Amino acid sequence: MMDEPIARKKRTRFAEVQPGPVSLSAVPAGDGLPPADQARQDFSLVEMMGRFAALPLMTALRRALLLSLPLVLVGAFAHFVNAVASFPFAAALPAEAVEAVRSVCATIVGGTFGLVALVVVLGFSYSLTVLTGTPADRHPVSPGSTSMVVLSCFFIVVAPDTLEHWKQALSSTRGLPAALVVTVSASYLFLFLARRPWFRLRLRGFGVDPLVGDLFSILPAGMITLATFAVIRQVQVSFGGPDLTTALSAAISSPFVGAEPSAPFVAAYALMSQLIWFLGGHGANLMAPVLEHMMTSAGTVGSDAAGPVRVVTWHFFSVYTGLGGSGSTLCLIIALLLTDREPSARRLAWLSLLPALINVNEPLVFGLPLILNPIYAIPFVLTPVVLSLLGYVATVIGFVPVAEHAISWTMPPLISGYLATGSPAGAMVQLMALVIGTFLYLPFVRIAARLRLAANSEALRALLVASESDEVVQGRRLIDLPGIAGRFASALARDLGEALGSTDRLYLQYQPQICIEDQRVFGVEALLRWEHEVYGPIPPPVTVALAEDMGFIDRLGELVLRLACRQRAAWGDEVAADLIVCVNVSPRQLQEPDFDQMVLRVLAEEGLPPCLLELEIAESTSLAPAIQAIGALLRLRAAGIRIALDDFGMGHTSLHYLRELPLDTLKIDRSLTFTSQGDLNEHVIRSIVSLSQTLGLRAVVEGIEQPEQLPRFIDLGCARFQGYLFSRPLGSGPCLDYIRANAGAA
Repeated sequence: MMDEPIARKKRTRFAEVQPGPVSLSAVPAGDGLPPADQARQDFSLVEMMGRFAALPLMTALRRALLLSLPLVLVGAFAHFVNAVASFPFAAALPAEAVEAVRSVCATIVGGTFGLVALVVVLGFSYSLTVLTGTPADRHPVSPGSTSMVVLSCFFIVVAPDTLEHWKQALSSTRGLPAALVVTVSASYLFLFLARRPWFRLRLRGFGVDPLVGDLFSILPAGMITLATFAVIRQVQVSFGGPDLTTALSAAISSPFVGAEPSAPFVAAYALMSQLIWFLGGHGANLMAPVLEHMMTSAGTVGSDAAGPVRVVTWHFFSVYTGLGGSGSTLCLIIALLLTDREPSARRLAWLSLLPALINVNEPLVFGLPLILNPIYAIPFVLTPVVLSLLGYVATVIGFVPVAEHAISWTMPPLISGYLATGSPAGAMVQLMALVIGTFLYLPFVRIAARLRLAANSEALRALLVASESDEVVQGRRLIDLPGIAGRFASALARDLGEALGSTDRLYLQYQPQICIEDQRVFGVEALLRWEHEVYGPIPPPVTVALAEDMGFIDRLGELVLRLACRQRAAWGDEVAADLIVCVNVSPRQLQEPDFDQMVLRVLAEEGLPPCLLELEIAESTSLAPAIQAIGALLRLRAAGIRIALDDFGMGHTSLHYLRELPLDTLKIDRSLTFTSQGDLNEHVIRSIVSLSQTLGLRAVVEGIEQPEQLPRFIDLGCARFQGYLFSRPLGSGPCLDYIRANAGAA
């Protein structure tokens, strides 16, 4: 141990040449989590939206709608193919082939869109049971039981009288509003009863299958729920309602009976249609009786009647507000592509673009989803209203002719405007509508992105905790996590696989290791960095855990080793001849049978002498299987490679590793750096330093961040340090400058 005056002198000399302490607040996000402060500074409305969207009701609704997304996407594609088959060029093809294609498409649409309501009923009831249940429930309810009861309630209330009505009741066009009403009310009623002891049968030792006991125990709650909805059905029939779907359609259209075509009518019609879409119904179909009555009252379209009566035609709303489908979703797609950088959102936008060009909006309606989404509620409902008024005013003032020519609803925007009006002005008004609609959606796209950033930041924190929690790596630590954290991990894992071949996304930084006695940098630790194109810096422990989960930790480890050896070889004579580069090794890498051969091969290919490489293994993790791992390390040590034990001092295997492993360096656990005069950590560090000197090992203290820490550790006999007090991790260029600036007294 050096005496105090000499220690002070050497510390002062080093302080003159090193860049100065680095505050933790200045640490780049690559060493931890990307900052979410900006996302958290959103106004209170955004936070309120986020809390509302996180309610079990909203979460269960989103999951139920997402379950139907595969059906909707296949059905939308079938719609698109059917629309293409109706275009004029199809007349040149064999009529039998075209008819066969259209028949197949109709079958697919019936089997996909025709079952959406049923999927939503089952998905919501199941999800709500899972979301509202807890392990502490004294009376747990099986999700399958809830789905069974709620599905029965749906059939009781809907109960159409014809096959065609049954098809409508189960479809996404007319059946979804009734399905949502029934599944929400029946699920909450049944779960309320089934979780009360007064409505449960107490059965003990009933059969060998627990499901039998679960089903019999909820019989009273199920019977009461079914009876309640049977009464509701009877009341409905007593008032003349043939079924819930037809009754809802009649109730929706009743306020418009006798209305005259006008600007208020256009706005009200568009508003009501969009509200129906937002609640999960097919607004155009449920509002069709209103438009049919209007057209009948106004007489034949194309008559000589003057004034605004002729403005509203069969095709008016599809031409001016159905740009991409109800909700003017083509405007939303453009806004997403312009501003949203999140890969999944952009992929969904590109996936939705082709259907949107033929006015099929289901991929976005169910994919984002737009239905019951509080973030997009305002633009989804009001944008079509604004665009309807734009088309109405443009027609009334004579800027564009009346949209009176018959066209298919699948005709793409701009083309439909020209064909329906017979004038380029129709396409021009549609182009204006696209611009206005995009600007209306833009602020809400940004709000959704900020909320998603905050949610992803929280998920990333959960992943970081999970990646550092287990001492023994077993199974998939991150991808199998429940909820948003697991889904976020799966998305990151896919992106990591794509980034493995890119050194602009996966790269290394180097943190200098300082020898106070020699006043120089004796080594650098290579630290993995992943700069995600959307989420920013991903914490290294998360990156490593994802690679382990996906089974390509060997590829990632070889990439890190190769980049580190390549950089050290590139520095060559510009640094001290004995400056080492340290590379962390995952326990799973050591389990690879050819790990030592891979290391030696990389060294040879990059032209780096083995004595300049140090491999760091973590003391806090198990080296299983021990014989294979220790054997690989012994062979590497014999080749001249240095071996360091990281996080030494607090684990139960510390002394075992000292006995079994061929070590050169002990890196003292950073948890021991928080010491005070005379405390236990101080005695532990002093013992480690003494032990390392006895065994001829280097002792390196990690995590030195505050100026007051350094004198205390020097007094304890420590001479080698690594931490933010000296330097943060640096790129290769700045690190070389730092090494040169701290080249010692010479």
